[in-house]
Amino acid sequence: MKNILLLTDFSESSKNAMHYTMQLLEAQKVNFHLVYVHKASTFTSADLMTTGNDNLYASIVKSPKEDLEDLVATLQLKFKNDNHTFSTHIDYDVFTDAINQLVKLHNVDLIVMGTNGVTGADEVVFGSHTLNVIRKVEHPTLIIPKDFKFYKPETVLIPLDQNDQLNNNRLNKIISLIDKKTINYHVLRISDKSITESDDLKTLDSLLTKANYTYHHVSNVPMHHVVDTYLQTNTIDFEVFIIQKTSFLERLFSGSPITKHSKIASVPLYILHD
Repeated sequence: MKNILLLTDFSESSKNAMHYTMQLLEAQKVNFHLVYVHKASTFTSADLMTTGNDNLYASIVKSPKEDLEDLVATLQLKFKNDNHTFSTHIDYDVFTDAINQLVKLHNVDLIVMGTNGVTGADEVVFGSHTLNVIRKVEHPTLIIPKDFKFYKPETVLIPLDQNDQLNNNRLNKIISLIDKKTINYHVLRISDKSITESDDLKTLDSLLTKANYTYHHVSNVPMHHVVDTYLQTNTIDFEVFIIQKTSFLERLFSGSPITKHSKIASVPLYILHD
């Protein structure tokens, strides 16, 4: 059984991400962990001194707990899937610290979140919480764009630079989310090293048939140009990015206005880490 962390702030975006994931994995046995991380800094020392114990408990613990329980009840009623079970968690730590702790504690296979608020250049595409998870939580993460409605993925884009490794373990993680028999994988190797092509094809052939993937090796072109052009000229409805220690945003967007790449966040994005 998979353990999947569903991050929520009770926004429509986070609920939509839950709906997408439950439909994507409807045939799989999953224990969904609904997680709300309470921002403790919203309560000042003055609040703690002037607010009654009952009111403070209601604000910090009782209300979010009831909201999570109501959300679980709504999901169970909407999807009626015996393959899916639910548990709820409230945490008061730093957002990414709380997630990292829960990942270890519950042996989590996947983190799921929706895109959130916009505050700056990078956040035009991803949102501040989403960026923090990408950068500080080194665990497979599925990001669902706001208002994106579920349909079964048919085409998956996997861009790779010269340092990204496409091994069997990584490919199996991708396949475990979606049906490999009905998916067309578009693999873009953006590298000046020709030796990686034979390694890629060997890995792909070990788990997929040639009818299930197309492979392109591109050299001497910046990654953001290749990805941007490919997204404009091909129908893609699911994307996979491998994150290295160096910021993938720098690799992907360097030298290019980030607003040109909003299409990257228009379909579900699956993040893997080196």
